[in-house]
Amino acid sequence: MDLIRKSLRAVGHAGHLFFRSQLKLRWRRGVRVEFVERDGQLTASPEALARQARRTELSRIVGELAQCLDADADIRPELRHLAYLETALRQQGLEALQNLPLDVLQKALDQFEGLVSNWSPWGLATLRSKMAVALAERAAVDEPAAASSSSSPSSLKRSTV
Repeated sequence: MDLIRKSLRAVGHAGHLFFRSQLKLRWRRGVRVEFVERDGQLTASPEALARQARRTELSRIVGELAQCLDADADIRPELRHLAYLETALRQQGLEALQNLPLDVLQKALDQFEGLVSNWSPWGLATLRSKMAVALAERAAVDEPAAASSSSSPSSLKRSTV
């Protein structure tokens, strides 16, 4: 009797999951199958969930950075590179770390490390890590370009004349 009850419960649960949502076919850039909840809202796609996670991460990073910069009214003018980074993060997202000039990013990181002594807030630690990685990656790309331009034949001709 228990076996029958367990089996019926499993079938009932599967039926509930199956009938809880509807299947819809969408014809945008090819055929797309989506699950629609009973109230009519679409369930989030993996891409939408990833975008939402990035937005949440960015808002937490910018929020915690703003709290640090707002702790004292005189900090923003003194730490203008870091304040500029905050503005760029609000406008461009984490792409700002790739778009800012390398020297501005380096000065912002130096100011950030001088400002923060407690790295336990997740957003601050994440931003520090992302800034350091962006600096290292961009410096590695810029070094070979600088080395090749300094050893080019035109620069050698100028130095021998």
